[in-house]
Amino acid sequence: MILLTGGNGQLGTELRHLLDEQGLEYVSTDAGEMDITDASQTMAFIKELTPDIIYHCAAYTAVDKAEGEGKELDEKINVDGTRNVAEAAKEVGATLIYISTDYVFLMGRKKEGVYKTDDQTNPLNEYGRTKLFR
Repeated sequence: MILLTGGNGQLGTELRHLLDEQGLEYVSTDAGEMDITDASQTMAFIKELTPDIIYHCAAYTAVDKAEGEGKELDEKINVDGTRNVAEAAKEVGATLIYISTDYVFLMGRKKEGVYKTDDQTNPLNEYGRTKLFR
């Protein structure tokens, strides 16, 4: 069983289409079904579902607002929420696939090629900092 967080967002919607094309069974959630910022709710939901794989696409994506008025919500969703999903995944033995962003790197400063997962990170802004999962 596959669990998809943030299934109604831009990334989640694209992933749903890909999973549908492959004929794979999955459960798609959004904040209405599972509030990732609530650790106990997230743990309970994931323990009940016991997925084998979790695609974690849920995120605060208002990049400009993350620098000011949305900073607290950005932290709550992208840091605390991701931690809650990761801890629940570990608890049930699920593989967690976390979709991050190139904002965790110094965007535009790489001379050739695309960023790789082992490239040195240096978040360019507050949003990038919260998407840098360690």
